[in-house]
Amino acid sequence: MSKLNANSLKRFDAITMIRHYGTVAFGVVMFIVFSVLCKSFCTWDNLMIMLRSMSMLCICALGFTFVMAAGGFDMSIGDASGLINMIFVYSLISYGNLPLSIVLGLLIGVGVGLLNGVLAGVIGLPDFIATYAVGSITLGIKMLLSKGNPTNIPRDAGLPSLTFAIGQGRVNILGAEVPVPVLIMIVFCILVVFILKKTPLGRRIYAIGGNKVASQYSGINVKKYRVISFLFSGVFLAVASIIQTSRLGSGQPLAGTDFLMDTIAAVYLSTTMFGEGEPTPEGTITGVFIITMLTNGMTMLGMQYYFQYITKGVIVILAVMMSIALGKKSK
Repeated sequence: MSKLNANSLKRFDAITMIRHYGTVAFGVVMFIVFSVLCKSFCTWDNLMIMLRSMSMLCICALGFTFVMAAGGFDMSIGDASGLINMIFVYSLISYGNLPLSIVLGLLIGVGVGLLNGVLAGVIGLPDFIATYAVGSITLGIKMLLSKGNPTNIPRDAGLPSLTFAIGQGRVNILGAEVPVPVLIMIVFCILVVFILKKTPLGRRIYAIGGNKVASQYSGINVKKYRVISFLFSGVFLAVASIIQTSRLGSGQPLAGTDFLMDTIAAVYLSTTMFGEGEPTPEGTITGVFIITMLTNGMTMLGMQYYFQYITKGVIVILAVMMSIALGKKSK
């Protein structure tokens, strides 16, 4: 009998370990595989390339984490990113004022988040429908403004050097060149971990995501905090879009299109880590790094881009399945 109990405990421990750290272990294994197959993969320069590439996606995904933690979903981020991108560039060219352009970009993000929050959180439309409709509206506006054409940011127009430094600059830290977007990402990572893990706001958002009805009965204003979660998503998307625009040096109507799929993949991956069954900021950060690492590794190995889309699609399917399974276990 004791042997049977010991075997059951060992099996339980193995399953628990897989539930908690299986996704992280997968990331570690893939990192080792890419390092063996490609000598230039595990280098400081390539690590900085990956961190710079993931910085914009990470900030966007952290905003999306607020929405999913509150039990919501946001389909508007891909199209809204392009609108923010174009508004930022047009205002920069028209007025030559970087702070004003940043504020306008942030206001577009706030507007998108507020509209999503009101439609989904207050009026009660299904999140998918409400945010998809808002995304469609932003798609139409940005195409109307740009006619589908990109607009370059002129380097000889007397714009502040910070215009390009936001996305392209580097800072020397202890002799190492660290991209500015990476430093911005680190600040946002610390901020989100603190808000979601250490503040009443974060606890209420998670409570709503766990059970909206119970949260309502316990005195939490569910509509208010749902709107707040969408506002976080909109503002973080705006920051990511401004960094991306600075990095590209131009306004691209279709910029940020990949944000949607990659963000969904990363945040759903976060629900499979550490046995939580719910999105966490540290899980999102790890998920973004795994997605970026896979893209970078496959590119360095010369794999065609369509294999990367297939891989991301498979990851989303597996992550959602694992998230559902973990959710049932936790209940």
